[in-house]
Amino acid sequence: MKGASLGYLTREGFRNIWVNRLLTLATVFVLVSCLVIVGSGTLIYLNITTALDLIGAQNVIMVFIEDGSSQEQMDALKTQLLALDNVANVEFVAKEDAFERQKAEYGEKAALLDGLSADILPDAYKVTVKDLTAFDATASDIKGLEYVLQIRENSELAGKIASIRNAVSYVCIGIVAVLFFVSLFIVSNTIRITIFNRRLEISIMKAVGATNTFIRWPFIVEGVLLGVFSAVIALGLQYALYSVACIWLSDIMATIGGTVVAFADYIVFVFAIFMFIGVFIGSFGSVISLNKYLKEHNNVVEND
Repeated sequence: MKGASLGYLTREGFRNIWVNRLLTLATVFVLVSCLVIVGSGTLIYLNITTALDLIGAQNVIMVFIEDGSSQEQMDALKTQLLALDNVANVEFVAKEDAFERQKAEYGEKAALLDGLSADILPDAYKVTVKDLTAFDATASDIKGLEYVLQIRENSELAGKIASIRNAVSYVCIGIVAVLFFVSLFIVSNTIRITIFNRRLEISIMKAVGATNTFIRWPFIVEGVLLGVFSAVIALGLQYALYSVACIWLSDIMATIGGTVVAFADYIVFVFAIFMFIGVFIGSFGSVISLNKYLKEHNNVVEND
């Protein structure tokens, strides 16, 4: 297509949106609804992931060091711990600090520890793991290291956190997939109605030798514009809804010592998702509908 033809066909795409404004509004409404649901699911997933990461960071492995180990041996153990693939951080916990913390936890009953010293406790390392799904394997590896007296861990909690994370991921992916196909179906049918209303014009263009690309372009432009408009509107609506949701989400996150994911931190990410889904569905839906119509039209002409 030449520049003049391309400009004319692009203007036709814009004109189609105005001429078929009722269908345009209906399509944008459906697309915006689907995008907001996808965006809400994404933001909820990010908050749940943040909460699980916070809980997971507290689910550490306490590695108690053998009594009588020298500083050189303790340093060697730390080096071995950091060398493990699934270890994110290793923090030394002196027995004196652990003893004071124990007394604080006893509160009014701390007097029961009078006469005892920190020597009743071993020094330890607090090990934070990267991947909770490999928690048991990491704990097993640590048990086999030299200078380890024993370890204390909660593999059951780690397993539950990993299971919750996987379940949330599968649910979010399922919702996005269903909404994607629903939106594609609706946009395809909307464009199909537009094609039906312009069937005479399309037939005339085919009769005078217009190529399929020439005929497709205005509808592709229309579909892309529907996707862009929907993405922009959905982003603004998503921001408003999330701002309201943050009021009660903040209370929930505060109970575990966390904060709500800031919308501003992910606005580019969310908008990119909206644009990709909106533009892809709009353009692909147009191509599907028009290809089906042109195929049917060609079959009718051949039969005649």
